[in-house]
Amino acid sequence: MRHLGTKTIETKRLVLRPFTLNDAEPMYRNWASDPEVTKYLTWPTHESAETTKSILKDWIAEYKKPEKYEWCIELKEIGEAVGSMGVVSINEKVGSMHIGYCISEAYWHQGITSEALAAVIEYLTREVGVRRIEARHDPRNPYSGKVMEKCGLKYEGTHIQSDWNNSGICDCAYYGLVIEDAVVGEEEEEVYVAPKMEKKAGEKNIISDETIEYVGILAKLELSDEEKESAKKDMGEMLDYIDKLNELDTTGVEPMSHVFPVHNVFREDVVVNGDGSKETLANAPEMKDGGFKVPKTIA
Repeated sequence: MRHLGTKTIETKRLVLRPFTLNDAEPMYRNWASDPEVTKYLTWPTHESAETTKSILKDWIAEYKKPEKYEWCIELKEIGEAVGSMGVVSINEKVGSMHIGYCISEAYWHQGITSEALAAVIEYLTREVGVRRIEARHDPRNPYSGKVMEKCGLKYEGTHIQSDWNNSGICDCAYYGLVIEDAVVGEEEEEVYVAPKMEKKAGEKNIISDETIEYVGILAKLELSDEEKESAKKDMGEMLDYIDKLNELDTTGVEPMSHVFPVHNVFREDVVVNGDGSKETLANAPEMKDGGFKVPKTIA
């Protein structure tokens, strides 16, 4: 993975950004102090805004680490924090991240959490190179699972009495999403996501540096700058020619595997009585003591 940290992401209704100390009061007021919000979470309800401020200081200090992912969910309409979303754990070997989130009760069932999660998943998979996204919830909180399903995560099973939250020992339902076009490098154990090529009709194919880099990774080749430029040119011309072929009118033309008819030039096998041993052995070298005398093949 190529860790890029908590990058600001904007959606239709939200701004997902790093927390600041100015978020302490709205965070405490909107969700951190609400027992209904924290009922199925693993961290305790905050007793004061100072508690919230202290936690935010720790988060802000960790933002200098590229592997720190903790977003403040700001609602554009009111211009303040209404929830949080972050990466709870990272598995570098398989390229996976586990995501957790919570939001103010006043904004439940409005699609805000799903909007935020979808944006975070797109960022983590496209830019960071995450191969697998994971999340979990207490089955007594089914709406959290609905958010995961809406964003493409699939239910993978429930571990019975395997977790703990503010409601006590609980079952734990797991969800996951695997990005199929991600490739794990065997040597460096990094995750690379196949770049997307976009082209308007009639335009020539322009091969990006990212695409050539990805091709080199797949082929396990280290290309020089000159080789990369040459490969970009050749690949572009090849795709241009394919586009020309696709313009041909093939209406009524039957698909075929060979341009010209294929004929069998070998004769058919003919079965006859006997194995022909006598005639075959008549052409053998000189016989001696039940064997055959042959010339030396090694001096």
